[in-house]
Amino acid sequence: MQHMQLNQRGRRPDDFRLYNENTEPVFPTVTAPFPANQLLLREPWWKRFLRGVGLFFATVIRKINQLLALALLVALVLLATRFLLTFFALKTSLFAQWMYWLSEPLILPFNNFLPTLPYDGYLIDASTLVAIIAYTVVILLARQFLKLFLPRSMR
Repeated sequence: MQHMQLNQRGRRPDDFRLYNENTEPVFPTVTAPFPANQLLLREPWWKRFLRGVGLFFATVIRKINQLLALALLVALVLLATRFLLTFFALKTSLFAQWMYWLSEPLILPFNNFLPTLPYDGYLIDASTLVAIIAYTVVILLARQFLKLFLPRSMR
């Protein structure tokens, strides 16, 4: 039996052909590339304009969506800080007064909506919790509504 020399993968060196060897000499002439101007048909100017306007409005909607998310984040941080300051009854420091002053416009529609509940030496401000839930639901609904105006490929 003839013993053949194998490479590292267990194959003979003559098993493969080089990639640039032609198997059929007819195919290179049949599959010659087309000129670029025949392959790419140019869109009319008004279709390009409408696509550009659509992309512009999609970008504006996405930016509004991002700004709503940022506004929700800021509101939640302010309201959560207010809740924690009320929870631990911290009202005398300058930081606490500043946080109450900053979060006052956010809590104003819900002020005294529910009473502050005492619990084991702590104070639970239920109005602030309602405000957190209400702002979260409203902004998330607004963001989902704005996503309806985007094409499916951009959502």
